[in-house]
Amino acid sequence: MSNSSNDGVPTRPQHQQLNGAKTSIELGRGLVNYIAGVLGGVTVTLIGHPFDTVKVRLQTQPTGPDALYKNTLDCVKKTYKGEGFSGFYAGVGSPLMGQMFFRAGSFAAFHEVHSVVQGGSVGMGKYEKLLLSGGVTGAIITLMETPIDIVKTKLQTFTMKQKINPTYTAPFHNTTTCIQFLIRKYGVAGLYQASSATMIRNIPANAVFFPVNEIMKDLRVAQMGYGGEGDLLLSERLACGSAAGFCYWVGTCPLDTIKSRMMMQRLEDQRGKGLTWRKTVRLMYKEGGIARFYQGVVPLALRSIPACGAMFATVDLVRNALGSTDK
Repeated sequence: MSNSSNDGVPTRPQHQQLNGAKTSIELGRGLVNYIAGVLGGVTVTLIGHPFDTVKVRLQTQPTGPDALYKNTLDCVKKTYKGEGFSGFYAGVGSPLMGQMFFRAGSFAAFHEVHSVVQGGSVGMGKYEKLLLSGGVTGAIITLMETPIDIVKTKLQTFTMKQKINPTYTAPFHNTTTCIQFLIRKYGVAGLYQASSATMIRNIPANAVFFPVNEIMKDLRVAQMGYGGEGDLLLSERLACGSAAGFCYWVGTCPLDTIKSRMMMQRLEDQRGKGLTWRKTVRLMYKEGGIARFYQGVVPLALRSIPACGAMFATVDLVRNALGSTDK
């Protein structure tokens, strides 16, 4: 059986078509995006968390002679030797539970914002609307993401603090006790420490993240002469999502490093010493110049390719399976 139409345009066999008739279960657009985001969140966390642990430890370790790790490989070796395989999943409870709802909210927000932008932004091109939608989504999801990142960062770095100071005893040991400690000591504000740094990273990062995935898919469809996005193979979806993740994480690595640094500090130190975003930048530059802002870029890059590729592919397949037709 030929896989080409009479006019020579390649097509997929019927069982591979992803944009076929809707399923018999008619779900609302928002609910479809939410369900897809939940599954995408689980995927990105399980694949990406070990890379994230290495990244955070490299970003937040002391510099100079007090540095605990020479490079990415050294961090991996020492983490495995000291904590075993489970060490790479330190603090995974917070992002696993959080990412299920965070990614659900972020994908639902992006598609809803994009729907509004498409209907009201006169004079803007298709890709400009995607960039605007991504940036607005980045601002919105900061409220959801900051508490998740705070708990994750605290749990990922307390082992490192124990190595620096053997007498240090962490006041928490898992996601629940960490949340309880932060709220008991600082109130709700403890869960939103460095929210400004998260916002500064999120707006440009998401203005790239979602649009690059959509643009790459559009380009691939045009390149191959497909009838639509539904003809894309799984490998092509993985590649498009990987490109988006690489642009997001590597492109905003300096902003992410600043955020991690601000999150690992004690809140009273930030307030007492006036460690604002600008002061943190100046302090980090004094410590190691421009290179200081790119600590952890290797695990960032390694993480972005499989984790984001799998996440976007999962979201696409679930949305299509549930009959979503909006872009």
